[in-house]
Amino acid sequence: MQTKPCIVGIDFGTTSLSAVIVNVRNLTIEKVFSYNTHAYISFSDANRKEQSVEKLRDLFNKLLDKIQSYPDIKIIAYGFTGQMHGIIGVNNKKEAVTNLVTWQDKSGELVMPGGKKILEEMKGFTGADESIASGYGAVTLYKWLKYDGREDIDSFCTVADYFARQLAGSNENEEVKMSPTMAHSIGLFDVFTNSWRESSVQKLEIDNLSFPKIVSNNTIIGYTNSKPDTIPVVCAIGDNQASFMGSVVNDTESILLNVGTGTQLSFLIAKDDLNTFAKYIDGYETQIRPFDDKSYLVATSFINGGSVYESLFSFFKETGKKLFGLTEIDDNMLWQRMLEAGRDNCTKKIPLEVSPLLEGQRKNEGVKGCISDLTTANFTPDDFVAGFLKGLSVHYKTGYFPELESRVRYICGSGNGVKRNPLLCEMIEKEFGHPLYFSSYNEEAAMGAVVNAAKAIGVIKSEEESCSFLNGLSEKKYNTVM
Repeated sequence: MQTKPCIVGIDFGTTSLSAVIVNVRNLTIEKVFSYNTHAYISFSDANRKEQSVEKLRDLFNKLLDKIQSYPDIKIIAYGFTGQMHGIIGVNNKKEAVTNLVTWQDKSGELVMPGGKKILEEMKGFTGADESIASGYGAVTLYKWLKYDGREDIDSFCTVADYFARQLAGSNENEEVKMSPTMAHSIGLFDVFTNSWRESSVQKLEIDNLSFPKIVSNNTIIGYTNSKPDTIPVVCAIGDNQASFMGSVVNDTESILLNVGTGTQLSFLIAKDDLNTFAKYIDGYETQIRPFDDKSYLVATSFINGGSVYESLFSFFKETGKKLFGLTEIDDNMLWQRMLEAGRDNCTKKIPLEVSPLLEGQRKNEGVKGCISDLTTANFTPDDFVAGFLKGLSVHYKTGYFPELESRVRYICGSGNGVKRNPLLCEMIEKEFGHPLYFSSYNEEAAMGAVVNAAKAIGVIKSEEESCSFLNGLSEKKYNTVM
């Protein structure tokens, strides 16, 4: 039997675990896998947003068994990506001793005995370090060590780093490795030197931890123990950078709008063009992020994404249950009815204004969503749907700066929050004044992990080859496996 040489890209998302298998000989997607993780842990404290490492491990092993069950597929590398900012604490044997504390965690807003929020206290020590924000791993580390009294934590890593290391069979004495794209998302990291901010770490008195070793995006961190061959495992990269790598072919004329649970609007700039955009970089919502040797990724992150529209969906569903006694509501039908209702609204001339900040803002946690300009004429479900979607598109436009207008010709869309919502797509095109394009495949972040792994093992040797790689991918054999 002739085998197909394939690279596997694995993405630990906020609510899903996904993977793609790409045949590098004829550039086709052989398989796509996607599982809902169902890993969240319930707490009475609404600030805590954590997931079970055990549940994620069981699902990861199930995924690996599935991937390795195809006799005609020869895996030549594994690439990893996943949700940024969140961390897992590990002991001196590099075993998980905490849950995964996700990027949605708001423990930094807790008021401590001294009368200050954890985040305020940290910034008091570090001089308002803009690399620290609620949901960042640095805040979790500080809380673990200072207020939870954890003595079993030796180091930390992101969820994608953790499981990449597990697959690579790393020795327990080997230090944790982390790419700049992941390390930057933790906080206390200098994007210009690609190193941890040692002075801030010392001021916070968390320097007794072993901070991960920073390695390049394309580093092979180890090899699987599969027989007869060992397979290289490539360092995990941030899902924002991975989505860009896996979505954007012409990176000089495109921006990426990735709508998942949250949303990122991203574009590349040459490192020597930093001054042009420096005035927009607040360090909280809009950041300079690591990308490669020549470029930075400018990313505006909106914590209000698909979760906002899902909240509206839940409101309608709960209304049906509570007020109309509907015990069985078809989710797909409700999504479709919302789409139809919102589209019917588009011809109305009495707009409903929605500021869709249901999750607040990273730079201003006190800001919340609101609805204004309500009248008896627009107090309808149709207007609520259209108002929320238009509000989201207007919100995302704030990350599209005037200097981009002369260079941008396309918007590349990724993520189910936009791919599955054609009305939102129409509103985004109208608001931005540019066409919105999608790749011919789903799971763009997992595809970015494939591209990164392909660079690491020499399948892709240049940016031109990277463009050809993405352009050459076919969806003819696209087969989603649930």
